[in-house]
Parts: sequence; C-alpha cells; structure tokens
Amino acid sequence: MQMKKVKRRRSDTKVMSKEGRLLKFLRESRSLSMRQAGRLIGKSDAIINHAENGRLDLTPQLILQLLQVYGYTYEQFEKMLSSEFSVPQHTLSECIEILKRLEPSKLKTIKNILESF
Repeated sequence: MQMKKVKRRRSDTKVMSKEGRLLKFLRESRSLSMRQAGRLIGKSDAIINHAENGRLDLTPQLILQLLQVYGYTYEQFEKMLSSEFSVPQHTLSECIEILKRLEPSKLKTIKNILESF
C-alpha cells in the first residue's frame, strides 16, 4: 500500500513575529476589523489573520499595503520594531471596548490625559 505524501503548507505552522504583533496593534489602533482591513487592501480577512498570527510569511509588499491603510509609514514601522516598543496583547482590545462606551465629553478628557504622556 502506498502512502500519500502530505504537502506541508506555511499556514500549518505558527511562528509569531514582532512584525505580526505590531501590525495587529496598528490595525486595532485604527479600530479596524480584520475584514475591514482585508477589504481595504483587496485581500481576504484570512490573509490578515494569518499575517498577524504567524501563519503567513510577511512580504514587504503586504506590510506596505497594510501600513498605508493604517496611516503609518514604513519608517515609523521600522522605528517601532527597532525600539523597545512592547506590543500589548489584550490590553489594547480591552481599552478600545471601554472607549467605545464612553460619552464624547469623557472621551475628550481621556484624550487630554493620554496626550500628556
């Protein structure tokens, strides 16, 4: 009996990268869902998911497309990567949800506090 050879795909393995975590952070900082980000660059939300979660090799072209949609330059991206910038895992998502529930007057106060850091 012959065994069928199983083709290995890049998406079979998960290799988390700082670049992927940073792209997720930048997307969430703009309050974009994976689906919205995918639509804006003409790709599926699965591509965004795989890129952020280490199941897709990040190409410079994909990174540039995402940065353009998120409103960042490649230079800013590189600076964030090279510094001791730590990407929060769940804190950002939790904060965004809290901010969505605040009244506009309270948001202005929070904005002023954050700008003072």
